[in-house]
Amino acid sequence: MDTEPRGAASDRPYDPWRDLAENWPGVEVVHEPMRGSLLGELRFPVIALRAGTSAAQQRCTLAHELVHLERGGSCGGPWSAREELLVHAEAARRLVPLTALADAIAEIGGDHDVGALARLLEVDTETARLRLRLLDAAERARLRAGLNPETWVA
Repeated sequence: MDTEPRGAASDRPYDPWRDLAENWPGVEVVHEPMRGSLLGELRFPVIALRAGTSAAQQRCTLAHELVHLERGGSCGGPWSAREELLVHAEAARRLVPLTALADAIAEIGGDHDVGALARLLEVDTETARLRLRLLDAAERARLRAGLNPETWVA
């Protein structure tokens, strides 16, 4: 097992599949049809991913469900919507570190094409869009300092 805390920053980019193998060896991932727009579901000790989704969607969904596991599983009741937002935000931060976001923005010449950013970052567009919205003032300043000012929109 890795000695690094789950989700901690490291020299390696976050890989939810590696996190699963190293930190959750008893959890099984299955692919199956799902109702509605649901992309994944935690049913400990199983994480179900929607069959037929892209690798990026599976990566984002797995990261999301692993954060749920770390936080003690899905919660219901009046706090469930807030919990979903917190979990999704944490998954987005892990999957899209600031350096990778800066590299992707520089490569495509701005942050205006979220689909292109998502493809470069190997995440779904929802996660890329959320990561841009989550940027705090210090992160925005770091991005602006390293980019051509004409390419920065967010």
